[in-house]
Order: sequence, then structure tokens, then C-alpha cells
Amino acid sequence: MAMPITARNKLVSILTATVVFTTLATLAVVAVGEHFHGGMTNGLIVGAGVGCLEEFYVQGKRGRWMRSIHPLKYLAIYALMVWAIYLVGVHLTMLIYGSGDELQAFYGRLPIALPVFLGFAVASILIIRVIHFIGMVDLLHLMLGTYHRPVLTRKVILFLDINGSTAIAEHLGALKARDLIAKFFFDISKPLTDHGGDVYLYKGDGLIATWDWDKAVRREAVLRAVDAMDVAIRSQHDAFQARFGLMPSYRIGIHGGEVVISEQGDTKRSIGIYGDPINIAARLEEVARIHGVACVASGDLADALECGTTTRMAYLGTESVRGISHPIRIFTYRPA
Repeated sequence: MAMPITARNKLVSILTATVVFTTLATLAVVAVGEHFHGGMTNGLIVGAGVGCLEEFYVQGKRGRWMRSIHPLKYLAIYALMVWAIYLVGVHLTMLIYGSGDELQAFYGRLPIALPVFLGFAVASILIIRVIHFIGMVDLLHLMLGTYHRPVLTRKVILFLDINGSTAIAEHLGALKARDLIAKFFFDISKPLTDHGGDVYLYKGDGLIATWDWDKAVRREAVLRAVDAMDVAIRSQHDAFQARFGLMPSYRIGIHGGEVVISEQGDTKRSIGIYGDPINIAARLEEVARIHGVACVASGDLADALECGTTTRMAYLGTESVRGISHPIRIFTYRPA
């Protein structure tokens, strides 16, 4: 059985943290003339520990309180956690190499070692934060210059918006409405990612996700993602009701075709997607609202699905889209 994509991403993040801390720890011990192998081993232990802390606590449900506090407080608390992991790593390293007699000397150097390590820890945490904000894949593309020149490719685009977000904000207040949206995105992120989707952009109360065309239509992966997201949200019904007094609903528009992907911006770089498919997908999400259905997909996508249109997909008619010369055939899809 293939490893779920979210599990694979966690593993990549843990390995990234391990590499970052091992590199910094090795440079530190070389700079002060300490044992190379001891510093490298300690870096491996600390990096793996910090990676697990990041993926299984800080980015998980239990770590929501950390993600919601002021960034400086967050950084201070995180640095103290990393310092605790570092102390455990030092003791494990000395146990591995049978150098427990050096422990007293280590504590004697602690007043100097503490600020130095905390500096390394803060730098490493900031690197991890940048990776999470930009995304590992986009960061690699920006570093390698994949889209320095425009690339023409086929993508499937999914637009998702929460229904009645303005009324929700009025009812709950801006801060609590923001908490509801954050929980909603958290709950759908794993099923979306595990079915091959990649979040291109969060936009207030909605998001835009993309798939490579072949991956999206193979075994109807994009529709299975819609099913999985719906199951994930419905499973949280009691939690939403207890915390917010309401259950959010949403609408989805899906279309695909040739798009241009290119770097955009100057002082702040990002990767942009251009072309009719993204505009049509946005229009179909609005069509879903007008027709009062959860999901609307284009005829082009329905035709391309490998297993054929499911019995839960029904022809809805045609829709005119501004800027498109011909009407778009549209289908409604009912999640499982």
C-alpha cells in the first residue's frame, strides 16, 4: 500500500529539520573545536526530535494554541522546547559514545552554549516556518527556477468557498469566524492532499487547489478528494456545533485545461497560474451557489474522467462565462 501523501510530506519535513540541525550542529562543533562525530550525532537527534515536534504537535490539533499566539511568544516557547530536546540529545550522545565524564564540562560551558544554541534554534525554526508558509514544492521550484520562464501545462483547478461567510462573521464576530475558517481548512487539508491536490492559494473564506491533469482524472482522484473532504467535514459536525453553534457548508467549482505557470512579483516572488481554466473554475463555483448544489464540474472534466461519469454526477445544462465565446457544459456532482 502506497504511503499517504500527507504522511510522505511529514516525513520530508522531518528529514528537512534533521538536515538543517545536523548541518548547523556540525558547523558549530567544528567552529569551537569539539568532537565532529559527537556534534553530528547530536544534530541528528535534535533535528529528528524537532521535526517530530513540528509535524506531530505544533502543526497538529494539540498545537493550535501555539499557532494562534503572538509570533514572538511562539518563537520563545518553540526555542525553549528545542533547547529541552537539545539537552536530551546531549545526554543521549554522551551515552552512545561513553563520554559521560564530559558531562560536567558541558554544564560548565552552558552559559556560553545556551545563547549560541538558541541562536541556531531560532534560525532553524524560521527556516521551517518559511518552508511551511511557501510549501516545500513551491520553494524548490523557486530555488531551481522551474517557472522562471512560463511553462504551459494541463491542470485541474478546484475552487472552494464557505457558504454564507459574511453572515457567519456577523453572527460569530470576526475573530471567532476566523477560528471557524481555520478549523475548516485544517479538517479538509489531509483528504485534499492525500488525493493528490495541492493548495495553490487561500483566499479569505475559500481556497484554490490544483492537480496535474492526469493525476486528477486517474481513478477519478479529484472527485474522490471531494468525497473525502465532505466526509471529513461531516465527521466534525458535533465539534463545530459545540465550538461555534453552527455547521459550515460550502460549494465547489472544478474545471481543467491548459494553463501557464510562471513566477510572478519582484520584491516578493510567488508562482502564479494563468489561463481560462482558473477563470472558468471560479465561475462554476459561483454557479454551484446559484443552483444550490455542493459541487459543479465542467463537461470537459466529466468527459475526461477515467471511469466515466459516476451516477452521482448529473448534467445541469450550459453556462455562459464572461470572456469565453462558447457556453460551458456543466454537471452537478453529489459527494458520497
